[in-house]
Amino acid sequence: MDILKKALVLNKEARVYIVSNKDTVNEAINRHNLWPGATSVLGKTFSIAQMMGSMLKGREALTIKINGGNGQVGNIIVDANSKGEVRGYVDNPHVSIVNNSGGMNDYYAIGTQGMIDVIKDLKLKELFTSSIECTGDLASDFTYYFFESEQTPSVVYLGMLIDVDNTCKLSGGLIIQLLPNASEKTICYLEDIIKQYPSFNDLLENNNLEQILTLLFKDDYEVVETRKVSFKCSCSKDNFSKALLTLGKKDLEEIVNEDHHIEAVCHYCGEKYNFDEEELNEIIKSIK
Repeated sequence: MDILKKALVLNKEARVYIVSNKDTVNEAINRHNLWPGATSVLGKTFSIAQMMGSMLKGREALTIKINGGNGQVGNIIVDANSKGEVRGYVDNPHVSIVNNSGGMNDYYAIGTQGMIDVIKDLKLKELFTSSIECTGDLASDFTYYFFESEQTPSVVYLGMLIDVDNTCKLSGGLIIQLLPNASEKTICYLEDIIKQYPSFNDLLENNNLEQILTLLFKDDYEVVETRKVSFKCSCSKDNFSKALLTLGKKDLEEIVNEDHHIEAVCHYCGEKYNFDEEELNEIIKSIK
């Protein structure tokens, strides 16, 4: 079961979001037939999105769009909401690029010459959009995003291990954010943590979330929320039926006459929806 925790740490001078989400990633592997390189970058984007989603309220939601320009996976698109639900895909799921040590090479998978867009739907008149340059290192890129776009000094950790059978062995992330009242002592302590624990994989592999919090902050933390997170898509046959209306009467009639059916596939989750001739004719009749 995938879990996300929010906590106040270091005399409540900093806040933490921490997630473990290998089931979410394995769901995406199964739905999109992901190869390890694509799994690494999509899974890490899931971790970021679920943690950022937990910062939202009510029906608020966000979308992360990553196009590294020269990356092998092409576009990475991920949606998340305040409930911990996430969905997403990459243009090219069949990417498996390793570095010299045998780990995933995210730089080549993502690319280093593009942009990252974060679009927030805060249920206001307009969407809030912020863009930063993409370096191929998602943890560093989103550390910069929080400082530049949200004026919140932050540290972002991301972890991912893929097993020999192409399943996700572990996946997760950690965001530490300084609050306005943070003292110099707290800032120095966080700087020491960064030096002492450069790899989040090691923390995830040997500890659960509560143990990681204890390891990093001793007993100086308070968990304020624990929630389940998951892969969940909002697509439905009814939604696709409404989308088919936009094709227009002429195009739908051509489909009926030539193919007698249509199969619609959701980019986000891979779910397939079949419309037979009778269903298509009903859609055509509804067009005025």
